[in-house]
Amino acid sequence: MLISYTHKFIFFHVAKVAGLSIRNALQDYTQEPEKFKIKRPAKILDGKPNPFYAVWDAFLTHIKAKDAQQELPENVYNNFYKFAFVRNPWDWQVSMYYFILKETGHVKYELVKSMSGFAEYLEWVVETDNPYSKGATKFQKDTITDNDDKIIVDFVGRYENLNQDFQQVCKVLNIETTLPVINKTVHKDYRSYYTPKTQKIVAEHFKKDIELFGYTFD
Repeated sequence: MLISYTHKFIFFHVAKVAGLSIRNALQDYTQEPEKFKIKRPAKILDGKPNPFYAVWDAFLTHIKAKDAQQELPENVYNNFYKFAFVRNPWDWQVSMYYFILKETGHVKYELVKSMSGFAEYLEWVVETDNPYSKGATKFQKDTITDNDDKIIVDFVGRYENLNQDFQQVCKVLNIETTLPVINKTVHKDYRSYYTPKTQKIVAEHFKKDIELFGYTFD
């Protein structure tokens, strides 16, 4: 989550939907939210990455809208411009898979690397309550909906229209900035990784995301 008290906006970060690029583009306008501020652990401890830093970073990065709504002053949450970006769930799973394989320090790297391929990865995701384990929600909707699955942000952009939708946000906020390319996962067109069986797995398991955001496989 990013919050700006000067430009009155809140950005909710759905994992693997250009969140780091958006955070980079907007960081000069934001402040660390007081309600969620916790002591920052050292990034490096005894010459090695500090796992508590990753937990701290993930906590602040992936705060859910419903938690922010509960913790922030009512006038802040209601009056600030709240937005997020989502992604085609079939594409999202391919990106997640290759992201974990790329990040050798990811807590699930060894497990995912040991799998036979994308199909086994999908089976594991479906069977696991918290597969990503770095603050990311299993379903995109969980970042921006209340307990009744009602969207509680003002604008939901799409990864497929990233630059256009981001510029729409900037226009509303009266900000001039552009998106850098950060943490992009390299892979082929997501459709090429699917069989009829794996396509159906995503269709059934991520049905609420698909219906809420109006996505189809193509």
